[in-house]
Amino acid sequence: MPSLGCLWNRTRLDAFADAALGPRGARAVARHLSGCAACRDRVERGIALGAQIRGATAVPPAPDWAGFWAGVRARIGTQPARPFREPWWLPLWKPVWGHPRVALATGLAMATLLSVPFWPADDAEFLPAWAGPVMVQDVGTEDPDRSVMVYSDSDRGSGPGVTVIWVFATR
Repeated sequence: MPSLGCLWNRTRLDAFADAALGPRGARAVARHLSGCAACRDRVERGIALGAQIRGATAVPPAPDWAGFWAGVRARIGTQPARPFREPWWLPLWKPVWGHPRVALATGLAMATLLSVPFWPADDAEFLPAWAGPVMVQDVGTEDPDRSVMVYSDSDRGSGPGVTVIWVFATR
């Protein structure tokens, strides 16, 4: 029957078999193995399996690099150099690149310009002529399965007003 020490050390047994534990962890596992035959058997099987794997794998031969550099030199000599093209945005960024104050000011200006379309505009002076205040009202009905909504822009005072009435049924 596994003890609390077996449950605690179970995750460390494979690392102990591979000698991959630090000195403190290895001492703790060795102390546990001195009194637990089941865990000691598991570690011995892990050590035997590791030895079989190391004995079965063949060492690959070292690669032959003798002809590598000659081929690289020949390819460099025969291929024409490709022209280097800078990105389109680099000439725009070069005046700013080495000047931190100019870069900061440019970054703040760009952030401000990019945030303007998302700025909330509740004042009527910022709204276009066609956009005006809209009133949407929810009108209750006696039937709990139905509701009525009324949309009206007749309060604008310019031109004829529009009123739309929606009737919703849940069935």
